[in-house]
Amino acid sequence: MTAIAIWRNDEVAGNPSLWVVADSKVSGSGGQQLVGDAVKVMSLPIICRRPDADGFFSDAYFVHTLGYCFAGSTLMGQNTYLGLSILLSNLMSTTSYIPSIEDIACQILAYLKVSFRDYSSIAAEQSLFETALFGYCHSTRRLEIFVFRPKLVKDVFEVSIKAYQDLQTHDFVYLGDYKEELTQKIKKAFASKTVPGRPIAHAPRFVIQDLIASDESPTIGGDLQLAIADRFGLQPYALCKPYVVGQPAAYFSFLGREQTSDLTSVGEAQAMLKGMV
Repeated sequence: MTAIAIWRNDEVAGNPSLWVVADSKVSGSGGQQLVGDAVKVMSLPIICRRPDADGFFSDAYFVHTLGYCFAGSTLMGQNTYLGLSILLSNLMSTTSYIPSIEDIACQILAYLKVSFRDYSSIAAEQSLFETALFGYCHSTRRLEIFVFRPKLVKDVFEVSIKAYQDLQTHDFVYLGDYKEELTQKIKKAFASKTVPGRPIAHAPRFVIQDLIASDESPTIGGDLQLAIADRFGLQPYALCKPYVVGQPAAYFSFLGREQTSDLTSVGEAQAMLKGMV
């Protein structure tokens, strides 16, 4: 399955943010690794257009990105993201309406219900998943998280939604395997003391990073994915890793791959992610 944590970080004065970390492993039956560099945290574009002087809906008056992540069925998670990203990047309004995250969450809930109903009739329990929408809401001016999960109602799974709209520092949401165990580990990590190189504000990152490194879980592994959502949108991060531990030479890694020039060069442009040690 997966391990994902989303939490509120207030390290930067005046700019609170939501951090998210996830592993990148997709497993088959028995925990066998199928994909080691799976993307589970994605940027969901929200683009609203209004009529221009000629009446065409070509004036983009609102552009923002939110976070979208999933645990469980990879097919459900990735396919719903692809469909939603097309719809939500083509919103139109004659009144220049800016949708709230709650507006978007309600649309996503309707979409997930239909997709899950169709896929679950074929894949049964293999279709089970968890999804979260998160980021900064320009309508309410706060950080919000919406979590979608199938819930058993009268022996039938239905997609439910839960909102987290009054987040305080270090409040977090966990999606994935070993839910009770990892939730307790993250709580304990937030309550502990800072050690060099491991600030308390980043605690969930180190809990999941250590789990990946331990190679103890058959369903959690690959590499660490990290992204930050704030009022400017969602920003994915690369990880800065040493070639040899203890020596200064280092490289940027994304999904476990060194970001060499052939992977980042796009003509004269360059794909450049912010990096974090």
